[in-house]
Amino acid sequence: MKSYQEGIAYQYLKQTKYDRSLSLKRDDLGPLPRPPAYKNYPEAPRTALPKPAFEKTESLWNILNQRRSRRRYTSKPISAETLASLLWATQGITLSRPEYQLRAAPSAGALYPVETYLSIHNVSDIRQGIYHFNVLDFALEEIAQGNLGEELTRSALDQAMVGSGAVLFVWTAIVLRAMWKYRNRCMRYIFMDAGHIAENLQLAATAMGLGCCPIGAFYDEEINKILKIDGEEETVIYLAAVGSRSSR
Repeated sequence: MKSYQEGIAYQYLKQTKYDRSLSLKRDDLGPLPRPPAYKNYPEAPRTALPKPAFEKTESLWNILNQRRSRRRYTSKPISAETLASLLWATQGITLSRPEYQLRAAPSAGALYPVETYLSIHNVSDIRQGIYHFNVLDFALEEIAQGNLGEELTRSALDQAMVGSGAVLFVWTAIVLRAMWKYRNRCMRYIFMDAGHIAENLQLAATAMGLGCCPIGAFYDEEINKILKIDGEEETVIYLAAVGSRSSR
């Protein structure tokens, strides 16, 4: 019987370990170009997001205690203000300087390789469709119109919460944005970044009385096709459904 250590996952972990006796950049790729720090769709219809509503919530300790992955939602819509607050909690700019910006969730080297897309199903004053979150301008850029909840559900192994929530967060990675600096080890950091972002979303949703469930099982290329990304330079890595919490 083969050992688990022969598998791709373990081999990646092994091959990307730092070793004092070896160079930290153990590859022969040569210098890599640094891609732009922000992505945008300049020709896309744009929806400006309202300012986040920083409502008074329970203490952080109570929110941590209440946090659960919740898979059942009601048909009640969430507001655009609520969505704006969730987006700010995940990747909102919290410190701006002429040469850089920092966000609500940490990122290795402040490189922020994770992009946010939304499949909006039931948000007041925002029509259904696929959107890209423009972090710098705090706006949504429309990529496709219509409710794609059913299609996304099929692409996520028929997990019902994908299409039944008010909105589905879809996170992608622009790999080179981290790889130019961290080389082969970059995938470790990209998935760490995605985890930070998802936890911020879960805590913010919990604080606002919403349900949230992160999702890691999906057919990658089907999601990439829906988002209209190439699956090479940019590819889906994580999902999370959010909706009005059901009592069931």
